[in-house]
Amino acid sequence: MPSPTPVPVSRYVLVALLGLGAVMVVVLLVRPFIFSFAGARDDANYALIAASEVDAGPVITDVLLEESHGFAGEEGQDDLVRIRVVAAPPPPGRDGYSVVNAWSPVNDCPLTLGSDRIVDCSGAAWTYEGFPIDVAHPMLVGFPNEVRQGAIVVDFTAPLDR
Repeated sequence: MPSPTPVPVSRYVLVALLGLGAVMVVVLLVRPFIFSFAGARDDANYALIAASEVDAGPVITDVLLEESHGFAGEEGQDDLVRIRVVAAPPPPGRDGYSVVNAWSPVNDCPLTLGSDRIVDCSGAAWTYEGFPIDVAHPMLVGFPNEVRQGAIVVDFTAPLDR
């Protein structure tokens, strides 16, 4: 009975390395194309939060913007600006989510979520759409938004003119 010939491991290692090299070349060539076709992510095209998360109820979230837009409550962090916003599901019978600045234009303090409204530190209140409960108070700054691929995408560069 003849003895078995040894397995040429070096040949398999060489083929594996060539295969890995080919995969890396494809990845390095395809990656720039992915980024060239993707939409810009800036303050005008900001993926805020998953729509399914907001469907469960209003949410207050912090947002880091690339530049200041003069909104009440802006706070600088290095080269970025932080603001807080309230995202709320659409009211019954209406389409579209509501995204408003979570800073009180009346008492210059952050807003919190109440049982059925947004409330500031002194009790002034607004609906989740930003309309004041007391007509003497101004409306909250609202932002245009749309749902794309399950995320609420907001334009922070063009507040709603209401």
